[in-house]
Amino acid sequence: MPDYLSPGVYTRETDFSHYVKHISTSSAGFIGVAQKGPINKVGLVTSWEQFVRKYGTYIADGYLAYAARAFFDNGGNVLYVNRVAHYADITDKSTLTAKKSTRTLKDRSEAKASKTTGASGTDEIVWTAVLAGIAGNSITVAIVVAGNNTPLSVDVAGTHITVNAATDGSGDCVSTADEVVAAVNADAEASALVVAATSDTGVVSAVAQTALQGGADAKDTLTVGAVNEGTWGDRISVIVSDGTLHPTTEFNLTVKLGGQVVEIFRDLSMDEAAANFVELKVNDKSEYVIVSDEDSATPAPGDRPSLGESALAGGDDGVTGITDMDYIGDPANHTGLYAFDEIDALNMVAFPGVTTAPVFHAAIAYCEGRQDCMLVAECPVALEPLEAVDFRKGQGGYTHAAFNSSYAALYYPWLEILDPVTSQKKLVPPSGAVCGCYARSDEKTHVWYAPAGIDRGRIFNVLGLGYKTSRGERDVLYPEGVNVIASFPDSGINIWGQKTLQSQPSATDRVNVRRLMMYMEEAIAESSRFIVFEPNNPRSWRALIRLISPFLQLIKENEGLYDYAVQCDEETNTPAHRDRNEMVCRVFVKPVKTAEFVELNFVLVSTGGSFEEVLGTS
Repeated sequence: MPDYLSPGVYTRETDFSHYVKHISTSSAGFIGVAQKGPINKVGLVTSWEQFVRKYGTYIADGYLAYAARAFFDNGGNVLYVNRVAHYADITDKSTLTAKKSTRTLKDRSEAKASKTTGASGTDEIVWTAVLAGIAGNSITVAIVVAGNNTPLSVDVAGTHITVNAATDGSGDCVSTADEVVAAVNADAEASALVVAATSDTGVVSAVAQTALQGGADAKDTLTVGAVNEGTWGDRISVIVSDGTLHPTTEFNLTVKLGGQVVEIFRDLSMDEAAANFVELKVNDKSEYVIVSDEDSATPAPGDRPSLGESALAGGDDGVTGITDMDYIGDPANHTGLYAFDEIDALNMVAFPGVTTAPVFHAAIAYCEGRQDCMLVAECPVALEPLEAVDFRKGQGGYTHAAFNSSYAALYYPWLEILDPVTSQKKLVPPSGAVCGCYARSDEKTHVWYAPAGIDRGRIFNVLGLGYKTSRGERDVLYPEGVNVIASFPDSGINIWGQKTLQSQPSATDRVNVRRLMMYMEEAIAESSRFIVFEPNNPRSWRALIRLISPFLQLIKENEGLYDYAVQCDEETNTPAHRDRNEMVCRVFVKPVKTAEFVELNFVLVSTGGSFEEVLGTS
């Protein structure tokens, strides 16, 4: 008690007016290879169109895009995506094998070497290298006047051009400047090195061997790279043109993808101090490229990219040699599965099309550790029903440990679609569609309703199934924890099961109960933080009960629980608990079970008989 110095009424206020907040139940996380997008950096997409813009469309190397499309087609709306690629060493991010497409543009400082010989107005000839660059400075020219009655000829030895002028019988030169120019430009070897020009027609004088001068190579000025790794970037090209407002000092950059213009950035500068500096105007604004200034902060007048179109090259998807470990990832580097560590709003995890035991076991352990999400998995493609059972149990041709967890569910078979790429039938993994059904079920009802059946389990936009099970085959699969996707003439294709991979019979061997428990546990835990550091006494205990009970009552009223009880008192919080600064609250729940097996008993009653007698109600 505080020390009060004089009589009076003193007030004290404690806020226990908290309530259990709503949390996400239908957010999915997909891991796989993609056409583009950041690698091992989780991105959020909320529509198929947004997925395409960020991660590209369908590819032959994986099923991520197919699963994303199925997710949104079947009711999903919150999808976290992690694009993966191969690392030579999974613990070292610098060993990523995926590469970005790039192109380094040259500036306009290149110059052609040239030399002027003769006298203006008489025999002046301007010699200019065909190609710009410092190599032109190695070209030499000479005019030789020798012999009597010699014809005009051109000799080329390497980069040395010698013009043998024509002479008369006295040995005097008779070749004029225009004749020399015509002879040089007509010679295949000489014209490959230089272009000769003159406006004079006077007789030429001898010229000693002399080198062209002033040739200069263009310097690297701007590197353009795709925003992320992959061969998709090899379809990018950029066009440099003179600036619209200041054509002599600025430039425009047009970005093309697959030959189509996708972006235009106008009036860019290579001056880092300028407001229109190219990096400021392009980077973080372009969806396709990033640029890097290769020159100094105070560029020379010629420090602008040369005019013309240049294609990017060198992209690599990083899928060659990809392994299970690339999908699983490294916890320290937050790659693969562990890239989702910072995503609290995650309820489902899937590796579309990846059906190896190491990945499954790692994902199960991850979900069990988090306790707020579950693995939605599929059997390998094209299995027979008994083979699917063998896969689940790790028997027959499989040697892995059986999958056993309430934080995972397994679905069979794969789905048949019309491939948008080939317009041919294609089998795709069901996990994307199943996660979409989970989300749609939550939106239509509640998380504790089973995402299965002819309504909540209906799968849309599929042609058929990779294997159409019979009633007898479903009777084999379901007891073994394999959820069958079945086709019925009157209701289409439906998820026809909701078992988890838990081997031991219990309430959590059903998907709806496991998801209900995850929802309740996370929601109550998140909302109970207000009690931390409060006095561990009956007042706080009652406050915690007042938080939890209305929440559970609402679930009960919405048919998620048969009943519940909350205990937080002296019995759960003994002196020993309080001495350890521990507050213990026990929450008892009876989750509602689904009607999976409906038995209809038809009773024949004789004409003279009484229903009351048969029913025993008379």
